[in-house]
Amino acid sequence: MVFALNMPIGLFLTLGYTIGAIGGWTAIIIWAVACFFGFLQNNIFSELAAMMPNKSGGISVYAYEGWKRHFAPLGAIAAFGYWMGWSLSLSVEGVVLGNLVEQAFFPQNTIALQLPFGKELGLPYLIAIGAIIAAWALNYFGIKVAAGVSKITGALLVIGIIILVIGPLLSTTADFDISRLTFTGESSPFDWKVIVVWFYITAWTTYGTEVTASFTAEYREPARDASKALRRSGLMIMGIYFLVPFMVVGAMGEAVIGANPVNYIGLAFELILGDFAWLGQLPIMAAFVIAMMTATADGGRSLYGIARSGGTLKQLGVLNRYGVPGRALTVDMVINIVVLIVLGEPIAILLASNLGYLSAVTLAVAAFVLLRRDMPEAHRPMRLAGYWVWIASALVTINTFAIIVGILNPGLTGYGGITETIVGIGILMFACVLWWYRQRFQDKQKIRWRIRDEDDNLLHP
Repeated sequence: MVFALNMPIGLFLTLGYTIGAIGGWTAIIIWAVACFFGFLQNNIFSELAAMMPNKSGGISVYAYEGWKRHFAPLGAIAAFGYWMGWSLSLSVEGVVLGNLVEQAFFPQNTIALQLPFGKELGLPYLIAIGAIIAAWALNYFGIKVAAGVSKITGALLVIGIIILVIGPLLSTTADFDISRLTFTGESSPFDWKVIVVWFYITAWTTYGTEVTASFTAEYREPARDASKALRRSGLMIMGIYFLVPFMVVGAMGEAVIGANPVNYIGLAFELILGDFAWLGQLPIMAAFVIAMMTATADGGRSLYGIARSGGTLKQLGVLNRYGVPGRALTVDMVINIVVLIVLGEPIAILLASNLGYLSAVTLAVAAFVLLRRDMPEAHRPMRLAGYWVWIASALVTINTFAIIVGILNPGLTGYGGITETIVGIGILMFACVLWWYRQRFQDKQKIRWRIRDEDDNLLHP
């Protein structure tokens, strides 16, 4: 649940833009519905986590195990798409954290590092690189170290969220008024395409509590604890995603938030705390630390899990002496630093990777249906009722529809265009290349488009 506290970062990053475009109530309804879908999906993933208690990598591995008997490259696409969705968020979160630190403590600095080819790294980027390395180090030496630090930063974030939720009611300088929430913004609430595209954009954070499944193999009681983590974190985020925008918009108004989509959080703390606004900014910085640690941990385990399952380079499927996938974590770190230096602003790739992440979630939910059909006799310590197959099928349909509308109409939100869609598809196709290389050259076997193990490890855990 501590690692799931990473999710409000997505809320902080998208709330201003979403409310400015479609209004407070419309945005809250989208988040509430998406969080409910995420909770249902977490319940489905609970059964899959119990089936595979010794597998790291979470839903990307579930997708691979479910689809490998039908079309193995889809499993590789899911795994790589999931990794890209989590991993490349690390670069963006690092830059935003660097900007927050600079604005709060070093607003007049002129620090800059000159690089070849005219590149220059200012203080926010240097802080971002340092934070990426720190997130790698805290994860490299074991999950207990990372979880211990996250508990401290998580406690700070909870304080910040409490201030945002209760502050408008108690502060003498804030004037909460529910009438400030409307169903209208820059777009009509009845434009269904706009609504669906915003659902597509924000789903990467409302669905993100599935991250707790990635640590199943490291829980004390894997099957039991994974189920608890998935369900409780889903409910926790559902509450936060309603209360925070409801109270913040009621205190500030949609116009102010829409006009300040990035720094509205700072304005909210100034409104509530006055000269002591920095007390609220520190917890938000702590939230970005959690986000970076979670992205590093989940991205590394995703690479490790799919490598162990035979879906990508075998060198990534190795644990270090601390019991964590050190090589995969290191690859994660290096890629993000390179992206940060070369691209400067990796938001375009992050948005493109959203296609990969939602595809991975959808394929993982579909894997639940496939495994129920293909392996009814498999060992399931926790078995959901039969009607969950129909629920899973409905969720697959909804997610697929959102993906299609989202990739065909990205410009409706102002977040991107056809370029981001092409990049996202290219990322998923590259996953197929790595899968092919693993099968053909590393495992030295014929390409198997369908993998049917006679002695499947799901039957004999």
